[in-house]
Amino acid sequence: MNNNFENHIKNYLDGQRVDLILQASEYALEGGKRFRPEIIFAILKGMDIPEEKGYDAAMALEFIQTYSLIHDDLPAMDDDDLRRGKPSLHKAFREDIAILTGDQLLTDSFRIVSESEDYDDETKVNIIKTLSTYAGRDGMIYGQLLDVTSGNKDLDMDKLLLIQENKTAGLFKIACLIPMYIAKLNQEEYFTRLGSMIGHIFQNQDDLFDVIKSEEEMGKNLSDIRNEKLTALQFCDVDGLKKLIQKEFDELSVYLDEASFDTEYLEELLKRLKER
Repeated sequence: MNNNFENHIKNYLDGQRVDLILQASEYALEGGKRFRPEIIFAILKGMDIPEEKGYDAAMALEFIQTYSLIHDDLPAMDDDDLRRGKPSLHKAFREDIAILTGDQLLTDSFRIVSESEDYDDETKVNIIKTLSTYAGRDGMIYGQLLDVTSGNKDLDMDKLLLIQENKTAGLFKIACLIPMYIAKLNQEEYFTRLGSMIGHIFQNQDDLFDVIKSEEEMGKNLSDIRNEKLTALQFCDVDGLKKLIQKEFDELSVYLDEASFDTEYLEELLKRLKER
């Protein structure tokens, strides 16, 4: 756990009005692995920029990630009652409070960046645009739409890849692009593809874990099979998916050789991803 970043989140929440939405926000944010923020910090350190420079943007991204999980778990979506090793927010606080809390976290993400003292106006605009693009209808929301309207009998590999590219990879693209904007680099194509590659690996791992790990190990419901979702395992068996994930890690390693920053910190983080 990155205690400095956790304190940064706590300090922000401590400055908000005390009410049921704040309590629910604290509950929902507790226990997150913060993998996407850690990508931001790893790339920044590889650029010789203090990770603290990314804290506000990383907090905004973590708020969006948490809001998406809150809404994912709702009865109208995946109908899951376990998240981050404890009852889902709508189980702990009621469904209406969960919806409002998700809405608040999403809205707060843009406020955090706009009020940050660590970014100039150009950087703020770029980060907010990236957050809204890849978390919105050209990213995560589009992927979610495809996900809820597809099923395990819809054997379309192109659709599966499109779901992964948007629903999962969208937020990873944000995590890779934020350091680029902070560093004032003009390498959008490289960092967007980097986020895409990590996102596909992450989703394929989740599809694998749905059948080889328990809910206790994962700290969440493994509901894709129950909900008859379209996953990678409609196209290959467990061994085949393991080989695909290894192939994707190998391709990512080659891609990192082209990076303009020191990839040591990011590679350490990706090793943790591989071993999770």
